[in-house]
Amino acid sequence: MSEDSVPPYAPQITDEMREQAKRTPDSWLYIVDPAYEAAGENVPPEGVVGAFRIDSNGEIDEDFHPNDEYEPKTPTIDPVNELERVLERISTGNAPETELPAAVLAGEVVLYAEHDGDEDLYEAELDDGSRLVPACTSEQRVPEDWPSHRSVPGDQLPRLLGGIDLGLNLDDPIRAVIPYDMLVDAATEQ
Repeated sequence: MSEDSVPPYAPQITDEMREQAKRTPDSWLYIVDPAYEAAGENVPPEGVVGAFRIDSNGEIDEDFHPNDEYEPKTPTIDPVNELERVLERISTGNAPETELPAAVLAGEVVLYAEHDGDEDLYEAELDDGSRLVPACTSEQRVPEDWPSHRSVPGDQLPRLLGGIDLGLNLDDPIRAVIPYDMLVDAATEQ
């Protein structure tokens, strides 16, 4: 493995990761390359980006341990815009997740619509009961079962979403969910 294959950053610790850690004290929390997970295959050792140690209280030690065997999997998308290039770099471990909100705000997303000219905002409910607004990073990523869609400048999303998280490319191997608060914070930093 080359020196630049190891991510130069520790992945962001999420609430979901903290919940998992509480359930599995005295263990390791492994971070898997999303491209390996999306392929639906057993993750080989080179698909593990690294790990965080979980202490006996179920707390995550923020000292990230990169996997020396990690090799980013070749992405399964051909990016067609800067937002997709950022998403690809994140998915291969070559950029931190914190770059995504700013890239969304600087770009354009495609939102679900029932028909042409539809300006309503549609929410999807996930299996865990959480809600999000489904979006795509380009028209090429729009699922075939969407009846229609509309493009929206990313900088309008904090106003449009009204507190709901944004789900990007949910039908693609490389996807992301961006919490609403992260988008708002990124917008105020610009």
